[in-house]
Amino acid sequence: MDHVHHTYAFPSHTGNGEIFAQSLAPADSTAIHGVIQIVHGMAEHTDRYLDAAAYFCDHGYAVIMNDHAGHGKSVKNEEDQGYFGLKDGYKKLVEDVYEVSKLAKKHFPDKKLILWGHSMGSFIARSYIAKYKNYIDAAVICGTSGKNPGAAPGIFLANTIAKIKGPKTKSKLIDSIAFGSYNKRFQGNTGFEWLSANEENVQKYVADPKCGFLFTAVGYRDLFSVLKSVSANNWYSEVPASLPIYLIAGEEDPVGNYGKGVREVYEKLKASGHDKVSIKLYPGLRHEIHNEKTNKEVYDDILAFADRV
Repeated sequence: MDHVHHTYAFPSHTGNGEIFAQSLAPADSTAIHGVIQIVHGMAEHTDRYLDAAAYFCDHGYAVIMNDHAGHGKSVKNEEDQGYFGLKDGYKKLVEDVYEVSKLAKKHFPDKKLILWGHSMGSFIARSYIAKYKNYIDAAVICGTSGKNPGAAPGIFLANTIAKIKGPKTKSKLIDSIAFGSYNKRFQGNTGFEWLSANEENVQKYVADPKCGFLFTAVGYRDLFSVLKSVSANNWYSEVPASLPIYLIAGEEDPVGNYGKGVREVYEKLKASGHDKVSIKLYPGLRHEIHNEKTNKEVYDDILAFADRV
């Protein structure tokens, strides 16, 4: 199927430059029967999702997505990588995602909108669905985490480093504490084998200057803050009980504590009256299930969920 590619730009709610967004859609607009909005993860960018976008376009979906502030083409310089402003940066990332949702409604009117958030993007998507309760029609929560007792100490440490060394300080200490254990189960020398069993994918990630960078001190604070906010009990009551939610992750994903954290989110949603929540954990797959060699199975499952919606 032929595709049409468009790019967009708008001022970030962080006040830190412009947001780059892009869409891929079937060239025949009559073939579009839904829109998937992708919310990417930490220290990556939307070009890594173009293969997924092409797949969904071939099956009748338009795809729209943005590089977060401090990421990809939404960053002014290396100093601003992983920086979202001095205060409430994670909330402003949610507002940027909402702007992209409005673009989706404008350019693909009268189509159902499905939000797909991965990793840090899953935290942002979870924050989004609690605030903009009725703006989307379904959510795919990919590679997410359960409640992390390290979030509050992480916020304290990040704030301390920001005060002493400056908010844009790139802290290897915070990164080591937060992610240092992730690669322990896996063999390899890049430090990013936890991302994927697909060695080609890991090598591409390592070679990409727009991937794998350190966050700023206040950027880490925002990461820990958004996770803390969506792990609180009131988050579950704020998410509409009627919203279809599909939780997906690899069983070898350390972000989701090897499936335990994802099940925790699923069980708490069910216990709080969310009767349209479903879950699938993929044996043998790690964090980026959409970039594994068996990613077509993941695409097929997301497509089936979207079609049901």
